[in-house]
Order: sequence, then structure tokens, then C-alpha cells
Amino acid sequence: MKKTKMIILLVIVIVCVVFLGNHFINRYIAEKKIDSYIEDYGISKEDISEENYPLFGFSPNSQPGFGKGIYTKDDGDNYYIFEYDKKNDKIDVFANVYGNEVSMDDKLFKELKHQPSDKVLP
Repeated sequence: MKKTKMIILLVIVIVCVVFLGNHFINRYIAEKKIDSYIEDYGISKEDISEENYPLFGFSPNSQPGFGKGIYTKDDGDNYYIFEYDKKNDKIDVFANVYGNEVSMDDKLFKELKHQPSDKVLP
């Protein structure tokens, strides 16, 4: 009986390690793609005052994938959200402007200092 419990525990540990390993590999790939996109977007490392890259996403309502929040020195409490969608292999950009989460098409987004470069515009 003790041997059976140890085997079950070992299987559970292996499954957890595989899932966490896969998560961190995907997270690493997503972070590299997001960082490349931010560079193409036109926000330099010198303009960034703070980066938030949560372990499992920004909120339960976030799409599957990974996101990174960027605070810049020029935008005060407003910040940019770059989300990587693994399924479609693309980056979506949002911003939190005056407490409202808005897409790039919204007029509030235009109030931010850093606007998207031609490299990232559709």
C-alpha cells in the first residue's frame, strides 16, 4: 500500500513539473516576442520606468497567453499592456488611461505620449 501511494505521489509531481516547465518555456518565448514588439512599437528602454510581467496573467478575464504592463516616465499613472496570444501568434496592445482599459482605436489612447510606429500598425 505504501509503495502505491509513493508511485501516485511521484506521478503527480512529474505531471506538475511538466506543466510548470511548459508554462515557463512558453512564458520565456512570449516575453521575448513582447520585448521585440515593444521595441518595434517605439518605446525605448530609457523611457520605461517600470515593467510588470505577472506570472499567470493580468486578470482572470485576460485572453490565453501572456502580458506585460509598461509604465513610462512621460505617462504618469497611465500604462501600456502588451498581450501575447500564443494561439494566433500575435501581440495585442491596450492601455490603461485614467483608469479605463482602452484599445489602440480608442480616442483616449491618443492621449498617451508613445503612439505606435509604422512597424506595428496594420
